[in-house]
This record gives sequence, structure tokens and C-alpha cells, in this order.
Amino acid sequence: MTVSGVQRFSERVVLALLGVFGGLGCGSEPDPPASVILISLDTLRGDHVGHMGYHRDTTPFLDELAAESMVFDRAYTTMSWTLIAHMSLMTGLYPSQHKVWKADAVLPKSVPTLTQKLKERGYHTMGFYYPGWLDPDYGFGRDFDVYLPHQDIEQAGANIREAMANRPADQPYFLFIHLFDIHNGPIDRELSRLYTCPPPYDEMFMEGATELLEDTRSFQLWWLANHGLTPEQHEAVVAQYDGGIRYVDDELRSWVKEWRANDAFDDAVVVVTSDHGEGLAQRRKRYSGHGETFEEGLLVPLMIRFPDGSHANERVEEMVSQVDVMPTVLDYLGYPSDERFPGYSLLRGRPRDSLLVAETRQTEVLYRWPYKLTRERNAGDGNGVLINLVEDPMEADRIRATTHGLEFMGLADELRGYANAAIERWHVPEEDAEPTENPLTDEQRRALEALGYTGDE
Repeated sequence: MTVSGVQRFSERVVLALLGVFGGLGCGSEPDPPASVILISLDTLRGDHVGHMGYHRDTTPFLDELAAESMVFDRAYTTMSWTLIAHMSLMTGLYPSQHKVWKADAVLPKSVPTLTQKLKERGYHTMGFYYPGWLDPDYGFGRDFDVYLPHQDIEQAGANIREAMANRPADQPYFLFIHLFDIHNGPIDRELSRLYTCPPPYDEMFMEGATELLEDTRSFQLWWLANHGLTPEQHEAVVAQYDGGIRYVDDELRSWVKEWRANDAFDDAVVVVTSDHGEGLAQRRKRYSGHGETFEEGLLVPLMIRFPDGSHANERVEEMVSQVDVMPTVLDYLGYPSDERFPGYSLLRGRPRDSLLVAETRQTEVLYRWPYKLTRERNAGDGNGVLINLVEDPMEADRIRATTHGLEFMGLADELRGYANAAIERWHVPEEDAEPTENPLTDEQRRALEALGYTGDE
């Protein structure tokens, strides 16, 4: 069911007047406070999820969880880069606000994180992450009682199981989980597959996929201008990417079954999302880039399950952003609103024509439904590409849609002016996000380079 922001706000007002508002926010904290579980599935494309319309059965567990959740059909990351996106998720700020948008930036100490907010309210805080972009030196580790790295989902499960067993019984908890198993494996010049999900998932969606790809080189697939695969081999690559999604989905099912058996799930706010999507050679003859600024890179899954059952199986069509997650969770828990947030509590609804942004230091993407303007920073007002996502949802007609064309120039100027006015009101920390030393060790940099990262991306 699609419900507009105005309808959702009206429903909440009626509930408040009836005295059954409960834990739905507006300064009314649930009693006892709900625990919070935030799960980020790195590199999960929104359009490869079952309840988002994908034709393969990649996410049967998440599809079941979606029936208990508020599901957002047009949720956007703040950029297709793990570092930037997760910092927005954990601060509720766009990249140009939190300033962690280059590889040697550290979050300003004046910027509160979701972890800090919950820690101040007495939550026991636990975080589990794949090493690299989410390392504690960037600021991610602040206020966690437990913050541990893992190499794969199996090790993550063991770490989480131990931490959950040893957490204080008399405190609500915040559990943050970052899983990297859908992401591509190391990029090298030896013979290797790009996506390395284990059997039987490597052939779950295409029998013989592993044999078809046995002579491929991940370096060639990732970096060369033409990957050189046959159409059947390309389908095998996509099938193994999908196999990784199903592998993670099955593991999540087993975790949640265990948490429920231990009374550690049903009373929690549960958020499941991704930091960015994946390109899958959809635009060019190589697989690198994580979808860049196209929809396959920026459109991500997002669902929020509330412990009181409110908004279960509700589908929201309006565009929303990762920066809306933190204010939504805090609103449900009864925190007062924070004027520093550029986003909205999704319990109250995001205005349909409000601004969404994805950005790096070089590029910005401005969304105001149904338009999307992608442009280079500091290149003058005339540059960029404008897309009408209703008329051209696949962004196929980018040449005709250039803002140099008279048909689109006026619309692009209008969107840019609207965005500039909104951005002017954003909170920006007084101090810059400049570290005294590099957050990454040489070993960490080499590990990220092996995964296809080149520096500030």
C-alpha cells in the first residue's frame, strides 16, 4: 500500500489524539526502550532484491521480513562508495556536511553519531564490520562498547554470537552489522572469479557458471575497457553475484532465528539497507565502479521493522535517503528533532518534492522527483545531464537529456537553484574533517586496492 507523506502525518496525529501513540516518536519514548539492529549489506543493488521486483529468488528471508516492515521503493545512498555512504548512515548528514569524503578524512568530533546518541541513553553498543573503509580511525568506532572486524559472514556470526551472549541483560542494545560477502573478491592478474560465493550458491542461479568462468581474470573484468566475455559468461557473472546475495540472505535467516529464540529480536527496531549497488557492466564493457552515479549504483534497498508492528507491509513510493534513517530511528525512540539533520523522520513522511543529494568532492547528483541532475562540481552552471526518471527510468537517453539542450536547460537551472537554496541551510561543522595522520595503514590500503579501490572512491 502506498501512503503519501501527508497521509502518514495525519495518521500519526490521530493516533496521538487517541492516546495510543505509543512508541511512534514525537518525543514519546517506548517503555522499555527498544533495542536497535542496523544491518548494512555492502554492494546490494536495489533491483536485485525479491520484494523490489527481481525475477530471481535472491532474498526469500528479506522478503518475509519486508512483510513485517515499512519498505521504501526509492531509497537512495549518498554515493556509491562505502566510506561516504556509511558515514551518512551513521550521522544523518550528507557528505559535504560530515566531510568524510576522501580517504584520509576523519569525522569531526563535534558531529554526533547514532551510536553516540544511543550510548548517551544507556544502550549497550556493538558493531561488527569488514575492515577498511569502516575502520574506527575514521570515526566509526566512537562510543561502541564492542567494535570488531571480520573477514567474512561466518566470522561475523561467531563474533556477534559471543557479544550478544555477553551483553548486559538490563540494557537495551544497539547492534550494527556491516557484511561484505556480496562484494566482489580480490582483483588480481591470476585466474579468478569476480564474485566468490561458496557452493552451492555459485551455481544456484546458473548451472555450470563456475566452469564457464574458470578461465576469466578478475583484473581484466574489473579494469580493462572491454571485459571480452560472451553473453553467456556475462550472465554467469551476474548469476554468481546473485548467488552471493542468496548466501547472505540465508545466513541472516539463521541469525534472526537464533535471536528470536533468545528474545533478542522481536522487541528491536530493525533496519536493513545497503551502502550502494553494483554496475555489473550494465553501462560499459567492464565491471568496476559499483554503478557510479547511475540508478544501479545509487538505488538501494531499505526496510525498517518496528517492534510494535506499526507500518508492517507498508510500501512507500516517495524518494527517501540514507540521511533519513538516523532521524527516523531517533524519532521512534522519542528523541527530540535535531535541526542539523537535512533529512526527515520517515514516520512523518518526506515531502514528495524535497531535495535528495548524492555527492563526492568532484561530482554531485541532485534529485527532485521526477528529475535527476548529475553534474561536475566547479564546472559552471551549464554542465551536467538531466534525466526524467518517469520517462526514462533506465537513463538510456543521456545525450538528448544534456542540460546544453534548450529543452532541459530551464528545468536544470530551476533544480540547481532549488538545490542551492536548500544546501545553503544545511548545518556544517565548524571544524574540517582533516586528520593529523592517515587513518589507513599501508596494509589496509593494499587490501582495499586489491578489491578494486584506487583512493578517494
